[in-house]
Amino acid sequence: MRRPRRPQDFLEYEKVLKFKESEKQIEETETKGDVRVALVVPSGYEVAASGLAFHYVQKLLNSHPRIRCERFFYDETFKKFYSLETQTPIDEFSIWLFSVSFENDFSNLLDILKKKDVPLSWKEREDYHPIIIAGGAVTYLNEEFLIPVADAVYYGELEKYLDLFTEALTGETKQEILSSLSRIPAVEVPSLKEHTEIAAGVDLNDFLPHSSVVPSLGVFPGKLLVEVGRGCIRRCAFCIFGKNLKPARFVKPERFEELVRNTPYREYGLISATITDYPWLEDLLDTVEKYQLKISVSSLRLDRLSERLLRTLKDSGQRSFTIAPEAGSQRIRDILKKDITDEQIENALKLARRLDFDRVKMYFIYGLEEETEEDLEAFKKLGDLAVRLGYREVHMSFNPLIPKPGTEFERRKMEPVDVLRKKEKILKDLLRGFRVDFESIRESVVQYTIAHARKEEVESWLKFFEKSDKKSLGKLIYEEGRKRLC
Repeated sequence: MRRPRRPQDFLEYEKVLKFKESEKQIEETETKGDVRVALVVPSGYEVAASGLAFHYVQKLLNSHPRIRCERFFYDETFKKFYSLETQTPIDEFSIWLFSVSFENDFSNLLDILKKKDVPLSWKEREDYHPIIIAGGAVTYLNEEFLIPVADAVYYGELEKYLDLFTEALTGETKQEILSSLSRIPAVEVPSLKEHTEIAAGVDLNDFLPHSSVVPSLGVFPGKLLVEVGRGCIRRCAFCIFGKNLKPARFVKPERFEELVRNTPYREYGLISATITDYPWLEDLLDTVEKYQLKISVSSLRLDRLSERLLRTLKDSGQRSFTIAPEAGSQRIRDILKKDITDEQIENALKLARRLDFDRVKMYFIYGLEEETEEDLEAFKKLGDLAVRLGYREVHMSFNPLIPKPGTEFERRKMEPVDVLRKKEKILKDLLRGFRVDFESIRESVVQYTIAHARKEEVESWLKFFEKSDKKSLGKLIYEEGRKRLC
């Protein structure tokens, strides 16, 4: 791509190029096909790079000889939107595939369309506009809110219908492409037909999902991402994985070793709902030791921790011990169906301390209607326990409960904003002396409102956004949600 001449465009170009140059290419990415597909994660680069989809979906699409897929991310200062691979403007791609993991990315998606003069509603697009396809984790939560925007929505796991999907993208015209997509059960084409299933049940051993690029930023900087498990064997009432992604599936340890043996890289980020539920964990750790790997993991189940796993993480350079008790009191954990006891939390903290971890981060949920002041005080008791056990730094991270569709809590309402603010203040007063952070209540209300939005509501947002900006849209969605919770 020739460097842009306009100063503002050049700054954007340089920013994208800098991120690309910070990545390590482990497997070559094919960019010679004639069907140009833009894979867009509508989040900042660090968030996008932390997710396997940003790297893995590109590799899946480029497995078709005619498809040339390049990656894009969002920045609110961007106007041109250049691809990471070749710094090509997004306008030169005929198909835009948005991978949406979080509800709050919705306004970023709309912002990209608006900046590129693409109508926000599929009903208003002409044949010369790019085809807008959406998919990603949010399709498990809300089957409606992307429908007013996208020309097509793919629900669930891409691997299940990969061949049909990639072949459909090679159609000669927009109508031919949409017609072919409409024949896939997991795809909804609003102008033609509804979807009839959410694609699931893929055998991970057939694909061994992993990235071809190692980012230097994100949750797993310097790590090659490998999905060793998908779905969850647990039943937490607030989480989608335990309800909609069953049965849990796992990559066999010999397949993981095969990847390691054939890949000239020795640092891995292992992705699973919880690595401690991986059924062949000892075999996997054998491979880690055999090839002298360094690993990071996406989450730990504290009641299944082993000394060997923690020691491996310590030897890999991990200095902080991270767990998710979710609640301070046993009563609230039981309501959340977390199935973890006070004794198990204490045992996990003791084990990690014995292995010389001196920093702990604990994730919590607050904002249940059953919650009392005594339940809030229980958070401090856990923090005090960690201090007594010798942790030098205790970091407590709080998120308000956001009941999501597709979970056991889907019929619950989020607590009113004034109630959440009162609880947040109580917790801040109780936890002075600890490192504490809270997810924005405002952003959480926006997330809740989008997660439960119906098509008609989204259509009204599109009309509003056409004549306003992203900040005003966020304010509108927040106010609608706040009133709904009163």
